[in-house]
This record gives sequence, structure tokens and C-alpha cells, in this order.
Amino acid sequence: MLSTTRRTPVAPQRYLKDKAEILALLRDSSARSKLLRDHRSELMAQYPDQWVALGDNWEFVVADSLDEMLARLMECGAHSPHSVVEHLETNPPRRIPG
Repeated sequence: MLSTTRRTPVAPQRYLKDKAEILALLRDSSARSKLLRDHRSELMAQYPDQWVALGDNWEFVVADSLDEMLARLMECGAHSPHSVVEHLETNPPRRIPG
């Protein structure tokens, strides 16, 4: 499993009104997306055709199905609407008709 620095979640569990708080959440989500993107080839080699997530605890979670992924995120307290989840498809469908 990849090692990442464990961070304190910044995602509040209430309606956001403060612009600074919204900006912090967007930056945090962007950083998680970038980390997942930066490690995509390594994750793809280790976990082909599986689901991978980077939740609020900044640890990678891997599962065979989306339902299992969400359950694992909930178990470790890392699930929020701001978690980054991706399916590592080895043969993704063509998006543009040829």
C-alpha cells in the first residue's frame, strides 16, 4: 500500500457559508485529486480493475466494488462528500465514437 502523510480532515459536516471554509475544502479536494492522479500508474499496477479512494484521512483505500469502497470509507471514518474515488479500469470504454 502506498504511504501518505495522515492529515486531519477539514471537511465539516454542516452547511457551508464561510467563503474561507469553502476555499479550504476546494483546495483540500484538489490536493487529494492530484495525489491520486500522481500515483495512478503505481495504483494501476497494484490494483487493476479495482476501486481506489483517498478519503478525509488521506489514506488510500482499495476495494473490488463501489459498495465495498463506500463501506470501507465509512468504517475508517474517512467518508465525506469530498472523498476522491476512482475506478482503475484496465480497458476503459472509448468515449469518442470512431
